[in-house]
Amino acid sequence: AGAYHGRLPVLGVDVMKRNWGLIGIGLSLLVLAALVFIYPHQMIAPGALSSGHAAITDDCFACHAPLRGASPAKCMACHMPRDIGIRTTKGAPIIHRRSRIAFHVALADQNCMACHSDHAGPRLAQPAHKPFAHQMLKPAVQGQCANCHKAPKTVMHKSITGNCAQCHSVAGWRPATFDHNRYFRLEGDHNAPCATCHVGGNYARYTCFGCHEHQPERIRAEHAEEGIRSIENCVRCHRSSDEVEGEWGEGRDKD
Repeated sequence: AGAYHGRLPVLGVDVMKRNWGLIGIGLSLLVLAALVFIYPHQMIAPGALSSGHAAITDDCFACHAPLRGASPAKCMACHMPRDIGIRTTKGAPIIHRRSRIAFHVALADQNCMACHSDHAGPRLAQPAHKPFAHQMLKPAVQGQCANCHKAPKTVMHKSITGNCAQCHSVAGWRPATFDHNRYFRLEGDHNAPCATCHVGGNYARYTCFGCHEHQPERIRAEHAEEGIRSIENCVRCHRSSDEVEGEWGEGRDKD
């Protein structure tokens, strides 16, 4: 009994220390919470805002929903998707050296944070830059490249009709794929450098009269015997090195 009563003071001290410790932790958390609300920018902001948002530096709730982070709805309250890059938040036209396209309205999910982050914090603390992904567009407009992109002003591209997806993918402009077999199969001796047929780097035109028996007068005479008058566009009939393939081509004159 004496031993039992002798331990009571010790247990009481341990309990009291534990209670004071919990009280101290609770008070510290309350102070931190108060400081967050009193000085939110100094306490939790990852960095300075862009110059365009400098006026709302101390108004976190202009962009953030309490305890939920930045809210796309709050972004779009000022930045209307149909006007981004075209007009300011005040409605004034934006003048650029290059024309801008309001493609934000075609996004399948209006989630601004998928691409944008305003705070310029330390480089190590910043999230990785997320490049624009065409998969973010609505499926109906993903293949409408000309709505946003202008075709390169090269000789080859000027002669190409149809959608960009014939050669390019939304994953990147390069590498591009071009199915030469759709026009002429590069097989046998015809698997030659481009400059052999496309003289001077002009890929919109070609010539077959630069090799072996392909001499204009001789070819013209041989085709005249078959009732074929025009030999300017060989691939209308010949899509490969197989001569038989061209016997019933669309270039033959009909009786």
